[in-house]
Amino acid sequence: MKRLLIAYDGSPCAEAAIEDLAKAGLPPEMDAAVISVADVWLPSNPAGPQPDFPAANSQAVRKAREQAMEVLETAKAMSARAAERLKTLHPKWKVESFAVADSPAWGVLSKAAEWKADLVALGSHGRSVLERFFLGSVSQKVAAESPCSVRISRPRKHPHHSRTRVVVAVDGSADSLASVRAVASRVWPEFSEFRVIAVVDARLETAIAWPESVAGQWVRENDTATREGLVRMLEHSAKVLSDAGLSVETQLLTGDPKHELLAQAETWEADAIFLGARGLHHGGRLALGTMASAVAGRAHCSVEIVRKS
Repeated sequence: MKRLLIAYDGSPCAEAAIEDLAKAGLPPEMDAAVISVADVWLPSNPAGPQPDFPAANSQAVRKAREQAMEVLETAKAMSARAAERLKTLHPKWKVESFAVADSPAWGVLSKAAEWKADLVALGSHGRSVLERFFLGSVSQKVAAESPCSVRISRPRKHPHHSRTRVVVAVDGSADSLASVRAVASRVWPEFSEFRVIAVVDARLETAIAWPESVAGQWVRENDTATREGLVRMLEHSAKVLSDAGLSVETQLLTGDPKHELLAQAETWEADAIFLGARGLHHGGRLALGTMASAVAGRAHCSVEIVRKS
């Protein structure tokens, strides 16, 4: 983890995203940047020559351009304030700030690609949809199309524990194993607790039986049931974390993975869920997996969607 990009719009969820970084296991020294997106249209170089539109010098056009520049300046000031706060919370980080004129999701995605971010962090909702249960449209698009891993933060309500608690969901896919390695590589607060969970449904139980499946490596010739391979996969994932000095336990559950994982995370009062962007059933497809999309949309806590680099 070298580069963190934080999308910031001044909303309570954006504030939560900044506070949430303290429980993300990020290194004490790294490069970070805050981006605020002004949702207006401006030419790529508003100070340079302008397109020769009809009535380009009309009062209405000049007023619109002035308004757009004002919104962009407000975004610059907002990102700078957030960057200063981030420097206070993480004094060893190298922090910079950006502001762009674009549609919010595209602005974040473009900067993540241009800046070569390893992780994008943002709130689950913007200003206009804070009270809605599902993800805001910006968070949905960034989660689905980001070139790197994405952390979607939610404010915690009435926590009953002081220790950081992290759920790691595994299904044997390349991305889920990458999420295990991502957790193991972080620098976590002392006494943090980790729970590795696999949820068995018919699709996972049949997929793991095929040798060409990534998860097929866990099944042995003398196994009498595919669940033996699933237990082996679960134990391997837990060992990666324990070898990193983390306190970890495992759970093998049966049912609908989306429902079971979310229920366990809420009951345990987890601070975050880590899972792969694509599961076993997505192969080499680039689209965000249905599991990752559902968990990100409905979790009560922060969710980090890991993409295999």
